[in-house]
Amino acid sequence: MIKTLFKLCFIPVGMLLIGCGSQNENLAKGKELIKSEKRNKEARAVERFKTAIVEEPDNAEAHYLLGHYDSEDFYAEDQTQAIIKASIIERGKHMFIAYQNDERKYLEILVFETLRHQSREVQDAALEALYLVYTQGDRNDLLKALKKAIKSKDNRDRHDAQLVLASIAKQDPDTIMPILEELMDYKRMETRLNVVKALGEIGDERAIPMLVQVINSGSAKRKEDREASEVRRLAVEALGKIGGSAVQELVQIVENKGSAMRVDAIQALEKLGDEKAVKPLLDVLGEQGSREVVAELR
Repeated sequence: MIKTLFKLCFIPVGMLLIGCGSQNENLAKGKELIKSEKRNKEARAVERFKTAIVEEPDNAEAHYLLGHYDSEDFYAEDQTQAIIKASIIERGKHMFIAYQNDERKYLEILVFETLRHQSREVQDAALEALYLVYTQGDRNDLLKALKKAIKSKDNRDRHDAQLVLASIAKQDPDTIMPILEELMDYKRMETRLNVVKALGEIGDERAIPMLVQVINSGSAKRKEDREASEVRRLAVEALGKIGGSAVQELVQIVENKGSAMRVDAIQALEKLGDEKAVKPLLDVLGEQGSREVVAELR
């Protein structure tokens, strides 16, 4: 899927788009500014992209670039959280308009390029755009791409997919949770690992039975029925992120002296600081073991 991007009219290299053929003059000048070493180049480029959109409201590339790059119009000097959030929403809308005008091209770019940008604000803008794709665009096409990506051999594809699925699930868990539950049985361990990560990020208590089953598989008689220890450790961590009724599950793991996930559960409880964990943690602190654990009781 990535390879197809290099056959398009522009080549994403660190998200700097290099045009080919005829194009809007202001769009072209904006891209030249981005590649230059001039002062305030991004703010000046953004003004060019805005003008390009006034001239051509359906110019997908101009909308995408306007969403991608920061400018003084997006941020106030103090950069309060409210202003940053408003900026991300606005930038996501521009990225979504780019998708609307060229769905196939920009769906791939958003998932497989923009989400990999070093800037957290750019990533968040892409997630905002992809949620708009989910609610107002071709939902089936997006979910098909995400399911394929999370099953990929490429770690970056799997990571991107779990980020988007977790983000969407926070708004629509009824649709996404069953998809993740089905993926828990996928043959590739790295896929299951990313599913567990997503479940922890979502924080929905409906994931607790799935995660407990993963953790308990470590005691299965047959080796093929045991989940990889790395996935089980992440499942314990995910329980800690969910909290709530997951606390009791973690306490049970701590109280089971034969559990290989005991230390991981202790660490998860320590981060939560739940009062239900105080007694089992105090009991553990009085033990002598081969693995040292420091629990800070708050």
